[in-house]
Amino acid sequence: MRALRPPLSLALVVVATLACGKLKPADADAGGAGTGGAGTGGRTLVTISGTAAPHPLNAMLNQGSVAPFTNLTVAIVDPAVALTNPGAPPTASMALDTTTAPCCQFSFAGVDITNITLGIVGTLEDQRTGDARLWVKTGTGIGTGDFLKQVRLAPAPITDRRVFAVSRALEGKLVAFVDKVLGLNLAPGDLEGQGFLIGHVVGKLSEGHPDPGGIIGATVTPGGVAAASFDLIYPDASFTAKGTSTAASGIFLMIPRARLPIVTTWDIVPPAGETRTWPQYLAGASPGSAFVAIMPANE
Repeated sequence: MRALRPPLSLALVVVATLACGKLKPADADAGGAGTGGAGTGGRTLVTISGTAAPHPLNAMLNQGSVAPFTNLTVAIVDPAVALTNPGAPPTASMALDTTTAPCCQFSFAGVDITNITLGIVGTLEDQRTGDARLWVKTGTGIGTGDFLKQVRLAPAPITDRRVFAVSRALEGKLVAFVDKVLGLNLAPGDLEGQGFLIGHVVGKLSEGHPDPGGIIGATVTPGGVAAASFDLIYPDASFTAKGTSTAASGIFLMIPRARLPIVTTWDIVPPAGETRTWPQYLAGASPGSAFVAIMPANE
């Protein structure tokens, strides 16, 4: 187990993009709010809906085997509240219905987004406890602060959100991979305890029919002092070694070196000859959970 470093003055901030079923970002910041919504007594109440799914790495790294996608709670979280009071109840929560096709949809009516400033996160959490848990608490960014400002100006449902779940089996596979490529001695559960980020550099949302696909050969540049608080890994296509840029999945991993919330900016450097461009993103990790960040190109 690596030695822990002193905490930094950092906070978890929502990634500036969304994610959905097969690594395909949702269209939130491209006008995907829908219609409806309501302003009530100076408050903005909206419906937030979407679907949940196991993260694709669950099947990839477990030879096609995926833990039963059951007994999960889906929630809408204000990260600013969660940071200052980790035990605070989420903005909205419900048991995820995994029995009704198409699986697995969720919908929250009357979610108060009036005072949410950093953005919103959709989380999936196993209702089982202790060693009976099959899934790590996993967050996915489902709306930026700027996007929520737009919704407050013209209230409308926030639709087609996508949230992922990382299994404990997948966390164990990632632990073994991280130990191998970084020369560490982490044990299963240590990544969950420290928190970690699975990032994906993908193409334009408008190219996502059905999937924008990962960008091969991209690199990400973290900003500020946060870069000294974690290890950045580009897994190769088979997750057997680390590379110097993204493989076909477009995936990179952020592995904190201590149990503390981390946030940093991410600048995407595309491969040579790439004509698409990417904005700067904010994404982070928080102890006790995994976070999924999808980073699409500009339209």
